[in-house]
Amino acid sequence: MRFLTVASLIPLLLHSQSNPNFNVSLQVDYASAEQIIELCEGRMYNVKNVTDLRGTQLAAATSMVLARKELPPETFQRELEGLRDKFKSSDDVFGFAPTRAHLAEIKALLEEYKKRQLDRRVLATIEQFFPNDARISATLSVYIVAFGNENASAFVRRVVWRGNTPIFVGEGQGEPIIVVNLQRLVEANPATEIQFIETLSTLAHETFHAVFEVYQSTSPVWRAINTRREPPWALAELVQNEGIAYRISFQQRAGGSLPPNIFNGARNAIPVLNSAMLELISPGVSSSRARELLMNANLSGSFEKNYGATAGLLMAFAIDTKLGRNALTETITNGVGDFFQKYDALTKQYDELPRLSEEIKRELVR
Repeated sequence: MRFLTVASLIPLLLHSQSNPNFNVSLQVDYASAEQIIELCEGRMYNVKNVTDLRGTQLAAATSMVLARKELPPETFQRELEGLRDKFKSSDDVFGFAPTRAHLAEIKALLEEYKKRQLDRRVLATIEQFFPNDARISATLSVYIVAFGNENASAFVRRVVWRGNTPIFVGEGQGEPIIVVNLQRLVEANPATEIQFIETLSTLAHETFHAVFEVYQSTSPVWRAINTRREPPWALAELVQNEGIAYRISFQQRAGGSLPPNIFNGARNAIPVLNSAMLELISPGVSSSRARELLMNANLSGSFEKNYGATAGLLMAFAIDTKLGRNALTETITNGVGDFFQKYDALTKQYDELPRLSEEIKRELVR
């Protein structure tokens, strides 16, 4: 499960697609956002029309995961009826209150989406991060929604469909699905144009995750890595995957550098990563504690506290800027060991880069 928080959004880098081996397309579904708008405006009364949509189902189920609550289906239906009837929820698990508050901005952004080419810009941006000789073919479903938990503006999940009900499955199963929440995007910025650019950036981030997963499924190196289910390797994959995705998001800000507050926050995340990895390597770590550490690495509720993603950004940024784009692309080919090894080598040359723990190097750097 991959998530992107609003705090990380920045303008999207635009390129033209040029690699004939990169055969990826996006199918964008606006139905959930459209019908939430109609429900709020009184142009639709039957909430079942909204509930049964795939985008709605995805956003509702993932909101519960992020809130760490398990609720029966009738709870969601009651909350949706409350949205329609303008009632305030005592526990707004699904984030309907900001949907109502920002309805005009959501509607304007949705219209902007329909006028302009989302897929071309997004795919041209992420193409440059993948090896030119890698044959990648995929059609990815993108669902645009207008509600959801405050901790994520977009996410990727793997799904098997039972009718319109999503069954969430693990790596290598089902299909990767991308969901973008317009409500969270309009909350962050007042201008529609900025919201649109940030949405493109968000979608590029999440599309990278989905395409990287397709690439991993065909790579012998990554198939071997992903057969290792130990928590330290799961955390290492998250660090690399999120790190490169956030590099895509941040690459245009401040002329290719990271703003000082982001850089310092990322530096502070490396010691937290070292500590978490030490716990995960320990034979005495409980399964519940391991799960908590992995959840907090990217699902803590803020970019600063997502130590795995934030540390990964610094590592990807250092490799990209100091060794070059080809070096970063090599880590996609070669896997987590190469990603950590390249960063480790840089820490010996540049004092501003915090060093990895010996435990991480023994586990991952071969």
